[in-house]
Amino acid sequence: MVAQQTRIGVQTYAQKIVAVLEIVPNNEDVELLLSEYRHLTDELRTRARETLPRTGYTILTRDNITSLLPPDEEARECLAESCAVDVGRAIGAEYITQGFIGKFGEMMTLTIELYESMSGNLMGSFVTESKDIMGLLATIREKAPGLFAQLSVDKIENGELRMKNKENFAVEEQKLSDNSQLEKKSNASFYVALSLDLLGAAMLGLGAYQHINAGKLYDNYKKMPHGMPKKEYDSALKKSNDAKQMRDIGLCLGSVLLATGITVHIWF
Repeated sequence: MVAQQTRIGVQTYAQKIVAVLEIVPNNEDVELLLSEYRHLTDELRTRARETLPRTGYTILTRDNITSLLPPDEEARECLAESCAVDVGRAIGAEYITQGFIGKFGEMMTLTIELYESMSGNLMGSFVTESKDIMGLLATIREKAPGLFAQLSVDKIENGELRMKNKENFAVEEQKLSDNSQLEKKSNASFYVALSLDLLGAAMLGLGAYQHINAGKLYDNYKKMPHGMPKKEYDSALKKSNDAKQMRDIGLCLGSVLLATGITVHIWF
């Protein structure tokens, strides 16, 4: 049994396992042979195999399911009395079906249900009625493919959803990157503008200082007494003119820097 379970594990690696439980009667009024129940179950299992892609799903056979059930007879009976979801979890199947045949008046009824084992969600089902077993068999052939096809559709939709989420994540990541670049650019522009403002203010301050200094130096030049050497007159006048020149440079350059800084603030 261990070897058989190991072979199943290797075969179903990275695949979804689907278990088709035996169709059973839900009351004692149903009179069918064991071979007829098994034939209906085999037909349901065949439709599952024909509908689902072999590369993505493994359909457990009757022997597979039997070998995966607990070896203890009491545990088997306990599982047999519980719902299909418990059996699915016990044997490690992602999806599991259960079927019941009952009576409604003079008609036989067949109910087939497909569950997701882990969540216990009902993935789909169909119910039919017939006067004989051939009608039930025909319904399985007609409706079972649509029931199992939902698993492939669910897989495709999940794949598309993952792809969509991946694309959305890439878009959001790009937006964050763009915003980060804009923020870096904005921060750089702010510091450039601030530096220009500070330099402009400093140059304007220098210009204002040299304006006052030039006035004082010129007043001193005007107040120099007559009779002093020409060299001292020329030196005093030169100091006054140099201060005026520094004033003009400071005021002009400071205005340009300050205006440039304000422009950077506005446009960037």
